[in-house]
Amino acid sequence: MMDPDFRLLEDRYLKAKIAYYEGNPIMSDAEFDALETHLKSLGSKVPEQVGAKRKDFDFSHPTKMLSLAKLQTEATEDGTDYKEEDFRKWVNKNKAILGVLPELEASPKFDGNAINIIYQGTKLHNILTRGDGLTGKDITKRMAQHVPDELLLLGLDVQDTDTIEIRAEVVIDVPLFNEKYASEFANARNYVAGVIGKDDADEIKASELTVIPLHFLVNGKHVAWSHFKRNLFSCQNWNSSFIPDNYVYTIQSFEKLRKTLNYQLDGVVISFPAHVRETLGENDHDPEWAIAIKFVPVETITEVDGIEWNVSKKGEIMPTVLLSPVFLDGSTVRRASGYNAGYITNKGIGVGAKVSLAKAGDIIPEIQKVIAETTETFVLPCQCPACGSKLTFDGIHLMCTNNMCEGKIAKQLASAISILDVKGVGEKTIEPFAKKFGDIYQVMKWVLSQPNALGEFGFEIGSKSHQNFVNAFKNIRSLTYEQVIQMLGYENVGKKLSVQLAREHAGLEYNYMHLEKALVAKLRSPEVSGYIKEVVKGLEDLGISIDRPKGETGNGTSVGVCLTGSPKDFGYATKAEFLAKFPNVKEVSLTDSSCKYLVTDSYQSTSSKMKTAEKKGIKILTYGDFKI
Repeated sequence: MMDPDFRLLEDRYLKAKIAYYEGNPIMSDAEFDALETHLKSLGSKVPEQVGAKRKDFDFSHPTKMLSLAKLQTEATEDGTDYKEEDFRKWVNKNKAILGVLPELEASPKFDGNAINIIYQGTKLHNILTRGDGLTGKDITKRMAQHVPDELLLLGLDVQDTDTIEIRAEVVIDVPLFNEKYASEFANARNYVAGVIGKDDADEIKASELTVIPLHFLVNGKHVAWSHFKRNLFSCQNWNSSFIPDNYVYTIQSFEKLRKTLNYQLDGVVISFPAHVRETLGENDHDPEWAIAIKFVPVETITEVDGIEWNVSKKGEIMPTVLLSPVFLDGSTVRRASGYNAGYITNKGIGVGAKVSLAKAGDIIPEIQKVIAETTETFVLPCQCPACGSKLTFDGIHLMCTNNMCEGKIAKQLASAISILDVKGVGEKTIEPFAKKFGDIYQVMKWVLSQPNALGEFGFEIGSKSHQNFVNAFKNIRSLTYEQVIQMLGYENVGKKLSVQLAREHAGLEYNYMHLEKALVAKLRSPEVSGYIKEVVKGLEDLGISIDRPKGETGNGTSVGVCLTGSPKDFGYATKAEFLAKFPNVKEVSLTDSSCKYLVTDSYQSTSSKMKTAEKKGIKILTYGDFKI
């Protein structure tokens, strides 16, 4: 947890900046400048959040808001597989750490939007969206009507300097949503996100929302519901005691509740009680003390009206299945992914085919199975819908091989906009630039150096949309070296490879182990590597700061670790994925003199490696506890 005084200074700075942009300054220019100088001297990154009348500044959460680990129940021919064996493994792992099994808690997993309600002492300080888990948008003005200005605590001694966090879910009554908003929004969750996230959202609409408190923390430590009024936010305490032997019965009970409750549920959360959560801790992805049991998705059947084809950023021609409108789990569905051309042809999906639908994660409609194939003759496209080039088909993937395909570049530009987090620029806005530019750097250079030459891309020079577009790029003050690599749109180049290439370019030790050799060779080639460096220099010439990896150069900077067991229970699919998270770590054997750690999946392991590590005095950590 960060220093609370430091966070309060950052919050004060951001609130002053927002108030200034809104025309209601809360401090003098001299006070603001002094505060900004002080924060910079403390190493704060908040002053870098600049922009023209932005109201979506990132406020820090006092403690990180993690998502939950999940178990997805599945429909089988014999009924429902509730994943009871996997659940018991999770329980027993935590029981082994605690030495006893305390009474667990079960609560509905509401399908809403997570927020963090923050009190300084007992006084309301601010309310934030979850954001990226580290920072979120301030929505206090909009949501304060739903929370008390001052908390009434029961048997809990809180000082004015203490920080209380109430993690909550924001939902809307489903019958109300269906009556008033279902015709405009895909589902209730999307609607709620819009109401709490948009600067110009209707306060009346915000008043229709419901805030459901779930977890409570004081100075980063969990406390029980019993310390808070039972009618907090006019909402009941949904937690109920839970016995592992009643696991299947409990999940089935919540499945029945799902059918009658006015709020959307997509599962059940099983939690260890507050007093042991600090002991169980968390990994980088989720808390160890809770797990979400996801319901089997609701299914429905409809007919196919047609197939729509679009180009992906990799040049694959992707099918979207157009459906006869059907109501599914809270919303009307008209489209679903067709996965790839091979799936469409092999499954006989075409006009008149009958398909079963469900929502992946209770959000995205997906075809589960084909009930009846199309009776019409179906022919795959032979020309790219974007550039007209001849297509190739290998039985699965339908590809456009034109590297300069406008459709392909447009998708790459849209992806780059997301990577750069450019505010207010969507896929449709950036699409026209694909006709003239090959990557986002070329677009940025044109926009920043010739802002009044955008008429050919659909902007009326001097208009509000033109000014907003130019300002969106001007607001990019700094980028990481990895972002620069990723934004250029090289196929299959993700964060892991970008991090290692950035380290190599910075003269630091790097590790391409377990990464695709051909892809690594391509990015390290003089042509590609040279262009990346050219882009970095070009961005710096445009006034954009590039944050290069930092660390000592030369040999000896890497920490040697020996890996044993599987990292899957800790959120890593493979050992390579685990290693990619720690650029300063290299895998070695226990006999290597540079080995400092043995990283294992269980402290209770009795393997020969554990015994050797203990004998040699090598520190032993699990994949979840390892930190560098």
